[in-house]
Amino acid sequence: MFSVVIPYYKKPDYIKRCVDSVLAQTFDAFEIIVVDDGSPDDGTNFLSLGYSPRARVVRQENGGVSSARNTGIRHAQFPFVAFLDADDYWHPDYLSYVAALLKEQPQARIVGSHYTRDKAVLTEVPASLSYFKFDHYFREAARNTYFFTSATVVARAFFDTNDGFSPDLKGGEDIDVWIRAILDGGEAFYIRNTLVYYSDEDVHQATNVMPDIDHTLAGRAHQKYAVLLRERRHPDFNRFISQYVYFRLYPYCYDRRYRERAHAILRQNAPRFLLLDLACRLPFPIGAALLRSSGGRKGLRNYMKFVIRHILSK
Repeated sequence: MFSVVIPYYKKPDYIKRCVDSVLAQTFDAFEIIVVDDGSPDDGTNFLSLGYSPRARVVRQENGGVSSARNTGIRHAQFPFVAFLDADDYWHPDYLSYVAALLKEQPQARIVGSHYTRDKAVLTEVPASLSYFKFDHYFREAARNTYFFTSATVVARAFFDTNDGFSPDLKGGEDIDVWIRAILDGGEAFYIRNTLVYYSDEDVHQATNVMPDIDHTLAGRAHQKYAVLLRERRHPDFNRFISQYVYFRLYPYCYDRRYRERAHAILRQNAPRFLLLDLACRLPFPIGAALLRSSGGRKGLRNYMKFVIRHILSK
């Protein structure tokens, strides 16, 4: 039922834990595809030595995490693709809960699950399955995008007729897939039970790096979704993209390398939001100083969250 795609690049301390969490699933209709993305270490060698007949390694030259996920999708043999990053892991009941939802809701095409950064939570026996359907995803996504890669399952049929992860994006490439899967007509559901551990143990992980602005979804959203945004057929979608761009681009407004480009992108936003504009238009020395301090970064981020979640959502 599930093809589990795990991209691997320099995570030797975590990959076995990750694979073992899949092998420990109480639901057993799955395959594991680990895509070694040209990693210079021997972290996946244990799988090549017959560790489990359910797991296989596909090796490729280094192309980035999106390329590795796309390779895994091409090798998938089951109707649903479950994504899992090499330093994250699942509760033993994760696939069982997703399978139960799909049995009750066979029209589902994308399923997310609540996740945690607290390992202790995943040692607990989860409550009975609890989930909800997104009736207006983009209306809710402005406050919380919900879907996280290691806690998301997508119908393989979507990838048969649509592009997968964009290799040219180094930030937001996963959000782009979820957006397009939902726009494609896929019914989306979310499991409230906490079933996935999101690791922040690797200090070198990509989420700690600020990518080039033109290689982020926020920097490219107006081009990628130009037709939909221009036609304004989905007002909730336009509003979501505008707020997403504000929230992701404000740090670039106080980086001399990207300041002009960031403001040029923000001028394309429609609708515009004055309170979000303010956070992007502070005097440069003040904004830059705020982002250099942990307290300032947190304060500015919390301001953006408060405006989006408690003022603009009303």
